[in-house]
Amino acid sequence: MEKLSRKLKGLMVDEVAGLIKKNPYLFFVNFEKVKASKTEKLRKTLKKSSSELKVVKRSILKLALKKQKLDPLCDMAETSSGITFSKDDPTKASKILYDFSKAETNMAIRGGYIDGQVISIESFKELATMPPREVMLARVIGGMKAPISGFVYVLNGNLQKLVRVINEISKKKEVK
Repeated sequence: MEKLSRKLKGLMVDEVAGLIKKNPYLFFVNFEKVKASKTEKLRKTLKKSSSELKVVKRSILKLALKKQKLDPLCDMAETSSGITFSKDDPTKASKILYDFSKAETNMAIRGGYIDGQVISIESFKELATMPPREVMLARVIGGMKAPISGFVYVLNGNLQKLVRVINEISKKKEVK
Protein backbone atom coordinates (compact mmCIF):
# COMPACT_ATOMS: atom_id res chain seq x y z
CA MET A 1 0.00 0.00 0.00
CA GLU A 2 2.82 2.41 0.83
CA LYS A 3 4.54 1.83 -2.51
CA LEU A 4 1.37 2.84 -4.33
CA SER A 5 1.23 6.03 -2.30
CA ARG A 6 4.84 6.86 -3.20
CA LYS A 7 4.18 6.17 -6.88
CA LEU A 8 1.11 8.40 -6.74
CA LYS A 9 3.12 11.20 -5.11
CA GLY A 10 5.84 10.73 -7.73
CA LEU A 11 3.26 11.12 -10.49
CA MET A 12 1.88 14.26 -8.85
CA VAL A 13 5.37 15.74 -8.53
CA ASP A 14 6.05 14.97 -12.20
CA GLU A 15 2.77 16.59 -13.24
CA VAL A 16 3.44 19.77 -11.26
CA ALA A 17 7.06 19.87 -12.45
CA GLY A 18 5.77 19.60 -16.04
CA LEU A 19 3.41 22.52 -15.48
CA ILE A 20 6.26 24.57 -14.01
CA LYS A 21 8.45 23.76 -17.01
CA LYS A 22 5.72 24.65 -19.56
CA ASN A 23 4.71 27.94 -17.92
CA PRO A 24 7.38 30.64 -17.55
CA TYR A 25 5.30 32.75 -15.15
CA LEU A 26 4.33 31.50 -11.69
CA PHE A 27 2.42 33.30 -8.94
CA PHE A 28 1.99 31.95 -5.42
CA VAL A 29 -1.19 32.72 -3.48
CA ASN A 30 -2.73 31.76 -0.17
CA PHE A 31 -6.51 31.54 -0.24
CA GLU A 32 -7.33 29.04 2.46
CA LYS A 33 -10.41 30.88 3.78
CA VAL A 34 -11.85 31.96 0.42
CA LYS A 35 -15.19 30.41 -0.50
CA ALA A 36 -15.14 27.77 -3.20
CA SER A 37 -17.60 29.71 -5.39
CA LYS A 38 -15.31 32.75 -5.43
CA THR A 39 -12.28 30.58 -6.14
CA GLU A 40 -14.12 29.05 -9.09
CA LYS A 41 -14.87 32.54 -10.46
CA LEU A 42 -11.18 33.38 -10.14
CA ARG A 43 -10.23 30.21 -12.03
CA LYS A 44 -12.62 31.02 -14.87
CA THR A 45 -11.28 34.57 -15.12
CA LEU A 46 -7.68 33.33 -15.14
CA LYS A 47 -8.49 30.76 -17.80
CA LYS A 48 -9.55 33.58 -20.16
CA SER A 49 -6.04 35.03 -19.88
CA SER A 50 -4.36 31.64 -20.63
CA SER A 51 -3.54 31.07 -16.97
CA GLU A 52 -4.67 28.47 -14.48
CA LEU A 53 -4.87 28.23 -10.73
CA LYS A 54 -3.96 24.92 -9.11
CA VAL A 55 -4.15 23.89 -5.49
CA VAL A 56 -1.07 21.81 -4.78
CA LYS A 57 -0.02 20.14 -1.57
CA ARG A 58 2.99 21.99 -0.14
CA SER A 59 5.25 18.96 0.03
CA ILE A 60 4.52 18.04 -3.60
CA LEU A 61 5.02 21.63 -4.74
CA LYS A 62 8.37 21.82 -2.97
CA LEU A 63 9.53 18.56 -4.54
CA ALA A 64 8.42 19.77 -7.99
CA LEU A 65 10.25 23.08 -7.52
CA LYS A 66 13.40 21.27 -6.45
CA LYS A 67 13.08 18.97 -9.45
CA GLN A 68 13.03 22.03 -11.73
CA LYS A 69 15.98 23.53 -9.81
CA LEU A 70 13.89 26.39 -8.45
CA ASP A 71 14.92 26.02 -4.81
CA PRO A 72 14.54 29.77 -3.99
CA LEU A 73 10.80 29.44 -4.60
CA CYS A 74 10.42 26.85 -1.85
CA ASP A 75 10.11 29.68 0.69
CA MET A 76 6.97 30.93 -1.08
CA ALA A 77 5.62 27.40 -1.28
CA GLU A 78 5.91 27.14 2.50
CA THR A 79 2.85 29.31 3.07
CA SER A 80 1.10 28.95 -0.28
CA SER A 81 -1.98 26.93 -0.90
CA GLY A 82 -2.21 27.70 -4.61
CA ILE A 83 -0.06 28.42 -7.60
CA THR A 84 -1.04 30.22 -10.79
CA PHE A 85 0.60 29.06 -13.99
CA SER A 86 0.66 31.58 -16.83
CA LYS A 87 1.91 31.07 -20.39
CA ASP A 88 1.58 34.42 -22.10
CA ASP A 89 1.41 37.89 -20.63
CA PRO A 90 2.21 37.93 -16.90
CA THR A 91 0.59 41.34 -16.44
CA LYS A 92 -2.87 39.96 -17.21
CA ALA A 93 -2.67 37.17 -14.65
CA SER A 94 -1.07 39.41 -12.03
CA LYS A 95 -3.75 42.07 -12.56
CA ILE A 96 -6.53 39.48 -12.12
CA LEU A 97 -4.93 38.11 -8.94
CA TYR A 98 -4.26 41.59 -7.57
CA ASP A 99 -7.82 42.79 -8.19
CA PHE A 100 -9.20 39.60 -6.64
CA SER A 101 -6.98 39.98 -3.57
CA LYS A 102 -8.18 43.57 -3.11
CA ALA A 103 -11.80 42.42 -3.21
CA GLU A 104 -11.22 39.27 -1.16
CA THR A 105 -9.30 40.03 2.02
CA ASN A 106 -8.73 36.34 2.82
CA MET A 107 -6.50 35.91 -0.22
CA ALA A 108 -2.84 36.84 0.09
CA ILE A 109 -0.30 37.02 -2.71
CA ARG A 110 3.07 35.59 -1.72
CA GLY A 111 5.16 36.47 -4.79
CA GLY A 112 6.08 34.97 -8.11
CA TYR A 113 8.61 33.85 -10.65
CA ILE A 114 9.07 35.67 -13.96
CA ASP A 115 11.76 35.17 -16.59
CA GLY A 116 14.10 33.37 -14.25
CA GLN A 117 13.72 35.82 -11.38
CA VAL A 118 11.88 35.56 -8.10
CA ILE A 119 9.64 38.58 -7.60
CA SER A 120 8.56 39.94 -4.25
CA ILE A 121 5.10 41.12 -3.29
CA GLU A 122 6.09 44.74 -4.02
CA SER A 123 7.32 43.82 -7.50
CA PHE A 124 4.14 41.85 -8.03
CA LYS A 125 2.05 44.93 -7.21
CA GLU A 126 4.09 47.01 -9.68
CA LEU A 127 3.56 44.38 -12.35
CA ALA A 128 -0.17 44.23 -11.64
CA THR A 129 -0.58 47.99 -11.94
CA MET A 130 1.31 48.20 -15.24
CA PRO A 131 -0.70 48.68 -18.41
CA PRO A 132 -1.15 45.62 -20.62
CA ARG A 133 1.51 44.60 -23.11
CA GLU A 134 -0.41 46.00 -26.09
CA VAL A 135 -0.64 49.45 -24.47
CA MET A 136 3.07 49.43 -23.65
CA LEU A 137 3.93 48.48 -27.25
CA ALA A 138 1.68 51.26 -28.55
CA ARG A 139 3.46 53.77 -26.29
CA VAL A 140 6.88 52.64 -27.51
CA ILE A 141 5.84 52.84 -31.14
CA GLY A 142 4.24 56.24 -30.53
CA GLY A 143 7.47 57.44 -28.95
CA MET A 144 9.45 56.19 -31.92
CA LYS A 145 6.99 57.75 -34.36
CA ALA A 146 6.89 61.18 -32.69
CA PRO A 147 10.26 62.51 -33.95
CA ILE A 148 9.50 61.35 -37.49
CA SER A 149 6.04 62.95 -37.40
CA GLY A 150 7.55 66.18 -36.09
CA PHE A 151 10.15 66.18 -38.86
CA VAL A 152 7.46 65.65 -41.52
CA TYR A 153 5.40 68.46 -39.96
CA VAL A 154 8.38 70.85 -40.09
CA LEU A 155 9.12 69.95 -43.71
CA ASN A 156 5.47 70.36 -44.61
CA GLY A 157 5.44 73.78 -42.95
CA ASN A 158 8.47 74.87 -44.99
CA LEU A 159 6.84 73.70 -48.20
CA GLN A 160 3.66 75.61 -47.35
CA LYS A 161 5.70 78.77 -46.70
CA LEU A 162 7.49 78.30 -50.03
CA VAL A 163 4.16 77.93 -51.84
CA ARG A 164 2.83 81.10 -50.16
CA VAL A 165 5.95 83.09 -51.10
CA ILE A 166 5.73 81.92 -54.72
CA ASN A 167 2.01 82.72 -54.72
CA GLU A 168 2.69 86.26 -53.43
CA ILE A 169 5.42 86.77 -56.02
CA SER A 170 3.10 85.65 -58.81
CA LYS A 171 0.37 88.03 -57.55
CA LYS A 172 2.82 90.96 -57.55
CA LYS A 173 3.92 90.16 -61.10
CA GLU A 174 0.28 89.99 -62.24
CA VAL A 175 -0.38 93.42 -60.74
CA LYS A 176 2.51 95.01 -62.68
